[in-house]
Amino acid sequence: MDKFITVSMGKYTNIKTGKLDANACSDDGQYPFFTCAKEPLKISSYSYDCECVLVAGNGDLNVKYYQGKFDAYQRTYIIESCDKEKLNTRYMFYFLENYIEKLREQSIGGVIKYIKLNNLTEVLIPLPPLKTQCEIVDILDRANILIEKRKVQIDKLDLLMKSQFTQMFGDPVTNPMEWEVDKLFKLGDVNRGVSKHRPRNDPKLLGGKYPLIQTGDVANSGLYITKFTNTYSELGLAQSKIWEKGTLCITIAANIAKTSILDFDACFPDSVVGFLPYKNTNTIFMYFWFLFFQKILELQAPESAQKNINLKILYELEVICPPIILQNKFANFVHQVERQKQILQDSLEKLERNYQSLIQKCFRGEIF
Repeated sequence: MDKFITVSMGKYTNIKTGKLDANACSDDGQYPFFTCAKEPLKISSYSYDCECVLVAGNGDLNVKYYQGKFDAYQRTYIIESCDKEKLNTRYMFYFLENYIEKLREQSIGGVIKYIKLNNLTEVLIPLPPLKTQCEIVDILDRANILIEKRKVQIDKLDLLMKSQFTQMFGDPVTNPMEWEVDKLFKLGDVNRGVSKHRPRNDPKLLGGKYPLIQTGDVANSGLYITKFTNTYSELGLAQSKIWEKGTLCITIAANIAKTSILDFDACFPDSVVGFLPYKNTNTIFMYFWFLFFQKILELQAPESAQKNINLKILYELEVICPPIILQNKFANFVHQVERQKQILQDSLEKLERNYQSLIQKCFRGEIF
């Protein structure tokens, strides 16, 4: 630890902001356009050509590293090392990535939180010798490579299941295998969740023992919803209803036509629709069917305060109807792949925990 000194980041950096509005992006642009979103957009021209760290100045307050030509939104901070013999840019990126929660705590404002320039210039950064900085970067780079490889493996299993679906049933949008079709409401019970009480966010509704699933829980889950962040109280349950394990949840507001299957009994509001299949329809088959139609349904949703679709649109959806024995065969395949996916997911979570521990030790000077 005695090799680490602590300095204000403003002493060794040059910090500026982008100059462009967020609508300056171009879908066919050849350069990255960094805004406050996690993923960069594209743009046809560039204003910067450097190695830097980019910090979103409002909203999500994420941190990115980039080297090359790019442009940036006016609330995006562009941070360059003034002396790369003293401060390695990628070392600075890893430090700020680890520091981002403190920046979020310092953010100010109403609806959209933001940080000021001094929130960055006054950050105290531990500064070991350049050789040590490079060694830390190498360790964290290798850890990140392992994490990204595991994510790629998981993504490939998702693609495998979707590929198996089209191999067995064809594209459900064009129906090249000419399966019989039927409307969704004839294949199972289709009903909206219930949330009668107003206001919906009344604290008296929450904090009990009944799991409450909302649109974000569905959108952020995979095949199954296995966890929840909120619960209903007895009052909350009284103005809602419990849906049984195995229900396919379908979002109809904000996140359009995202689906996931309940792994436990739960309540959900009227922004989520529950689908319980009849005997000739498999829930897992329906989950994958919706994967192909999600973007189509999203485009059909009217743009108002937030996108939404009504129950009638879901009722009238025409679904291909292969024999249930074939649907069940596909579901068995999915179960086998999901078991492999869970092993990889557990491994990924362990890698990410180890990474967080490692990065903390690096910047406390406990590794060198």
